[in-house]
Amino acid sequence: MSFQTDRGPAARAAQPDRLDGALARLLPGTPPAWRALIGLLLAILLVQGLFWGTFYSPWMPGASTAKIERIAFTSITVAQIKAPTAASAAAAEHVTAQLPYTHCCEPAYLSLRLGFDLPEVPAEGLGLAAFHQVDNFTVSVNGTLLSTRGRMEIGRQTYSGQKPLTLRIPAGLLQPGANEIHTILVRDGLPYADLYPPILGPWAQIEAWATPKLWVVNEYRQIAGWTTFLIGLFAAVLAIRSDQRRMAVWLVVLCWGWTAYALYGLWLNVPLTGMGRLSVFFVVNGLIPAALLGFIDAWTGRPIPRLQAVVAIATGVYFAVCLGLIHGLPMPDGYDRASVVWTNWSVALGLAFAARLAWHFVSTREPRRIEAGLLSIIGVCVILDALGQVFGLNPGAFVLDAAPVLLLALALAYIQRNVRLFQSSVSLSHLLSAQLAEREAELREVHVRERERVRLQAYDDERRRIMRDMHDGPGSELVGLLLASRRGAATPTEVAEGLQSVIDEIRLMVDSMDSVGESLGSALAVFRSRMQPRIEAAGFSFHWRDPAMAELPDYPPRTVLQIFRVLQEAVTNALKHSGGGRIEIELEPGDPAAGTGPVLTVRDDGQGLPATPGAAGRGLANMRRRAESISATLDLVTEGAGTAVRLGLPAGETHPSAL
Repeated sequence: MSFQTDRGPAARAAQPDRLDGALARLLPGTPPAWRALIGLLLAILLVQGLFWGTFYSPWMPGASTAKIERIAFTSITVAQIKAPTAASAAAAEHVTAQLPYTHCCEPAYLSLRLGFDLPEVPAEGLGLAAFHQVDNFTVSVNGTLLSTRGRMEIGRQTYSGQKPLTLRIPAGLLQPGANEIHTILVRDGLPYADLYPPILGPWAQIEAWATPKLWVVNEYRQIAGWTTFLIGLFAAVLAIRSDQRRMAVWLVVLCWGWTAYALYGLWLNVPLTGMGRLSVFFVVNGLIPAALLGFIDAWTGRPIPRLQAVVAIATGVYFAVCLGLIHGLPMPDGYDRASVVWTNWSVALGLAFAARLAWHFVSTREPRRIEAGLLSIIGVCVILDALGQVFGLNPGAFVLDAAPVLLLALALAYIQRNVRLFQSSVSLSHLLSAQLAEREAELREVHVRERERVRLQAYDDERRRIMRDMHDGPGSELVGLLLASRRGAATPTEVAEGLQSVIDEIRLMVDSMDSVGESLGSALAVFRSRMQPRIEAAGFSFHWRDPAMAELPDYPPRTVLQIFRVLQEAVTNALKHSGGGRIEIELEPGDPAAGTGPVLTVRDDGQGLPATPGAAGRGLANMRRRAESISATLDLVTEGAGTAVRLGLPAGETHPSAL
């Protein structure tokens, strides 16, 4: 024997329980698969014992008619009458009959007269318990109407006769000596009218016997009908949201099939004709075993290929055959043949259900023990009902009586199992939350370290830049002055001019290290305030043009600093090399719609660019490098007698200029 160890989500979610641990200790040498089977069988036996020992106890004594002091009927006569009236019954010829009595086959009104004798009238009256397989009936005692329920007209009749009737006959309607109970009955659709002998006796004894019986037939079925309806709603939600959709759909069909069965017996004013009600009978009673087989196949988690489709198609064929027989053949032949089809259908599906369930238990390692035990009870009930239909041994309808309770237990077991899974998911969520918090702390620590590394790298880059600028700028100027002084080639005026140039260079370096603000507008404002005095002190006129009050893009601080340094370099070159007397700085707005940024231009009126391209010096190379680092463009243009340095900035989100 082999077992499948992975049977879908339910099996994968199964965890060892106390029973597994106990069996492992009691049977240490037994293979795990056999221990699982033994544990399943023990759970099934436990659930079976609880069910048959509490809810359904056929071996335990119950209410019995043996305790009733029954009053015998002295005469039983029956007649077919033309109308459901006392006058029509009085005009009919009644014949002696034996109960139970069966009338066939066309729709009919029947009159049943039961005579009995009383030596004296009991003070509390008598009790009458009657159950006839007819559509409806009325009861009179000694010519006085005692009970009527609904309509009696054929074609418009109600179906109160399907329910057991318990009546109290008041002492005022009785008399010493001869008495008569007169029942008028109507039957349509079902070809057979079965009249059973009523039970007549003292009211207290009839009430004590009938109360539990009537509760099962009436109140219990009503409660069961609502219960299965609500479970069906729950299953319908599962059919929409669950990944086990087929099982949920079959559960919906099963539950609402039982709801329809309960309504069939309890709905007294069903808007159907007799033949319509007969059609519903075969449909509902044939649907329940089909839904059971489809449900158990889906519940296993590994359905037999195409079995559920075959069951659905076969059910449709069964409906067509039964409805065709009862509507296409004369009665009672149509009903009898449909009954044979229904019996064989129920037996075949019941045995298939039991076989499918047994095979699943034998071939599969099933962890859902409570649900398995409940389904095994349904399997036993199905077998008992099948034996009863074939051999007439058991007319108790075990499945129909027990299934609502079992379906409710199945739903509760399913919810309980999923609550455990939910609790596991909550624990898993807490674990993942803790791991996430730990990971976030690690990432924060890494971020701090990375930020510190970037900061130190920026400092290091800035130190190297300052050292490079000192070496290439003031350093080379000072070395040149030193050598010229030692050779006596530098006049005091040239030394003074050289030192002034070094001082200006150092001031520009200090400015570039100072804060220039977080926006381009504030940086340009700082640049203007610092450069204008120096330009004018050098003998140049200074002009700043910002006619449009341009909206400037929002650049990061490093980009702003590079722009600041390019402008410094351009002004320094103009002061040193232009030989002019005028410096102009112009800001032109960009066009965000066209994807262009603003343009900054530094102009002088000097001698222009040198004829030799390499003579421009390191200043121009520095400016180009800085422009490339911020994705800007740098152009040098000769404009008449002078040079223009144009810095085209990249486009970005614009903000009003701070100038």
